[in-house]
Amino acid sequence: MKTAKAGVLRKVLTIVALVMVPVAFTMTVALFFVRNNLKQDIIDTLREKFQSDVQIGDLQIIVFPHVLATARGIVMRIKGRMDVPPLITIQELTLSAGILNLFRRHVSSITLQGLQIHVPPRMPRSSPNGEKRPHKKIYFPLVIDEIVSENALLETLPSDPKHIPRDFNIYHLVLHSFSFDNSADFRATLTNPQPLGNIDTQGKFGPWIAEEPGDTNVSGTFHYSHADFSSINGLSGSMSSTGKYDGTLDTINVEGDTEMPDFALGIAGNPMRLTTHYIAVVDGTNGDTHLKSVEARLGNSPLSVSGDIIGTPGIKGKHIVLDATSQNARAEDLIGLAVKGGSPMNGSIHLHAKIDLPQDPGKSVVDRLALDGQFGIGNMQFTNSGVQDKLDSLSRAGRGEPKNQEIQDVISDLAGKFAARRGVITLKTITFHVPGAGVQLDGFYNMKSGDMDFRGHLLLDDKLSQTTTGATSVFLRLVDPFFKRKGGGSSIPIKVTGNYAHPSFGIDLGGNHKGK
Repeated sequence: MKTAKAGVLRKVLTIVALVMVPVAFTMTVALFFVRNNLKQDIIDTLREKFQSDVQIGDLQIIVFPHVLATARGIVMRIKGRMDVPPLITIQELTLSAGILNLFRRHVSSITLQGLQIHVPPRMPRSSPNGEKRPHKKIYFPLVIDEIVSENALLETLPSDPKHIPRDFNIYHLVLHSFSFDNSADFRATLTNPQPLGNIDTQGKFGPWIAEEPGDTNVSGTFHYSHADFSSINGLSGSMSSTGKYDGTLDTINVEGDTEMPDFALGIAGNPMRLTTHYIAVVDGTNGDTHLKSVEARLGNSPLSVSGDIIGTPGIKGKHIVLDATSQNARAEDLIGLAVKGGSPMNGSIHLHAKIDLPQDPGKSVVDRLALDGQFGIGNMQFTNSGVQDKLDSLSRAGRGEPKNQEIQDVISDLAGKFAARRGVITLKTITFHVPGAGVQLDGFYNMKSGDMDFRGHLLLDDKLSQTTTGATSVFLRLVDPFFKRKGGGSSIPIKVTGNYAHPSFGIDLGGNHKGK
C-alpha cells in the first residue's frame, strides 16, 4: 500500500517537474526580455505619447516575484524644443506590475517624486486659414491602475516671454485608471500663492493631447479653504470657496461661491461678512481671469461686479480692473469698510464705480487703489447725535423756524462724484439736502489720517436774518443782500475742515460770496 502511494507520488512529482521545466524556461526568457527591453519600451512609449525627446538617466529593475522598476532623471522635451523648459521632468519614477500584466500593457501603480510639468505656449496655427486642426489619435492600450505624485509643480508658460509663468504647487496627486486614450479620475491638493490657501480638487483629466498639451481636457470640483487675505498688503480676513470648473488647460470655465466672515481693509480694521457668487473664464497659460459676473454681498449690501484680472509683462501679481454697481446698498456697510470707527451715517446708497488696482506687492491696497464713480445716499441719518442735532438746527433755520423743536431727526440726501488716488478721496459736485436747506461742496478726505477739507455753499430756503430771532436777526438784515440767493433764500460760503473725529464747521471768509 505504501509502495503504491510512493509510486503515485513519484509520478505526480515527475509530471510537476515536466510542467515546471518549460514554465521555468519561459519565465527565464521572459525575465531576460523584461530586464533588457523595459527601458527602451518606456522610452518609446513616452516618446510616442508625449511627442517628446526622452532621456532616462538610470533604470533599476527587480523582476521577481513581480516587476519593480525605478527610473531616475527622466527628461522629456516636447518636439525637441530647446527654447522652453522641458515638458516633463521627474526625479524618480517607481513602477510596479505583475509580469504577465506587464505584457498585457497593464501596470498596477506608478509613484512619482519631483514631478514638474511645464505646459508650453501654444504654437502658431499651421493651417493657412488659422483653423484648429483635429488632433491625431494614437491608440496605445496601456492602463495604469494608480499614479501617485508627491510635491509636483505645474507651470503654464505664457506666449509672451515678458509675462511671468503661472505656477501651482501640487503637494499630493492621485490618478486612477489612467490611460493615454481616455480621461482619468484624479484628486489633488495644491497651494495657491495669493491669497495664500489650500485647494482640494477632484475630477477628470485627459486624454493627454500630445500635439497641444494646452488642449487637454480637465473638469472637476474644488474646495479652497483658509485663504489668508493678510498675505495681500492692506487686506485681512479668511476666505473659503467651493465651485466647479471645466475646459482645457488653456481655457477653464469656473463657477463658484466664496465666503469671508471677517473681510477688512487694514486702514480701517472694520471686519465685515463678504460673500460672492461668480462666473469666470481663466486663461490657463497666464492665469488671467475674465469675471463675467460676480454677485457679491458686503454686510447687507448687494453689489454687481464684472471685469478682468490680468498680468503685466515683467511685474509679479495681477492688475485688477472692475466695474461695480449697486442700487440698494447700505452706507453703513460701504463707508464703514473704509472709515476708522465705522460709518458716520446710515442710509440707502446707489453707486457706479470703476475700480483700478495695479499690482505692486510693496504697496498696500489703499495706496494702489484708483476709484472713479458717482453715488447717491437717500434717507440718510448721522450716527453721531451731535452732528444730527446740528442738521436738525440747520433744517429749522432754513425753514425760518429756529425755535421749532418739533423739527428733529430730519432725513437728508447726499449725492455726488468721487475719485480716489493714493488713499485720498476727492469728492466733486457734492450736494447735501435737509428740509429747508442744502449744501454744495467740493473737497477731499484722507483715508489714512482722517483729515478733510471741503469748501462750498450753504443754501437756505429763507433769508439769513430769518434763521434766528431777536437782536441778531435785526443785525443780519443788514447783510441779507450780500448772501442773497438767485431765486430766493440765502447762499453762504462755508468750509468743513479738521479731522473726521473732530470736524470744524465755519464760514469760508476766503471763499466766493456770490450767491448761487
